[in-house]
Amino acid sequence: ALAGHRLEVAPGKPPRISEAGCPPGTTVEVADLFFNIPARRNFLKSARVEYRHVLEEFQRVALAHPDISFSLFHDDSELFQLPASNLRKRIVHLFGSRMNGRLVPLEEETQVVHLAGFICKPEFAKKSRGEQFFFVNNRFIKSSYLHHAVISAFEGLLKPDTQPGYFIFLQVPEDSIDINIH
Repeated sequence: ALAGHRLEVAPGKPPRISEAGCPPGTTVEVADLFFNIPARRNFLKSARVEYRHVLEEFQRVALAHPDISFSLFHDDSELFQLPASNLRKRIVHLFGSRMNGRLVPLEEETQVVHLAGFICKPEFAKKSRGEQFFFVNNRFIKSSYLHHAVISAFEGLLKPDTQPGYFIFLQVPEDSIDINIH
């Protein structure tokens, strides 16, 4: 279309939809989310913690869709400008150029699942669990069972008390899983 649309939602007012000049894509902007709900605002953590939550979700969505361009702005500063690319390049754009040499590709096809992605070399394991991502049909999940399987695969290769990095994608038939229960 020649024009895009702008949807504004503000408390106590009906949503406003208007035409707007814009490049292709979607922009989501959130500001003063709980400005008029003090009770809700009390549940917010520090600005730093809340930003970390937004960044983690941004990473998950950007990893799940490397074929889509993403940008992240915070306090009027552009933090990420991710071009559409392949998964390896997306990981490098998100986690830094040094990550490129740390990645080992993996791929396996069975009758039940197609598994693909990257694991980080054992010598780059970290004390924290920051770079650990599982996706099922391009949706991020947390699974202690799958995490334990990865840790078991690294047995004898990791320094004590370190965690391997991984970006693992599982594709299963849609009707074989309830995406809301994992």
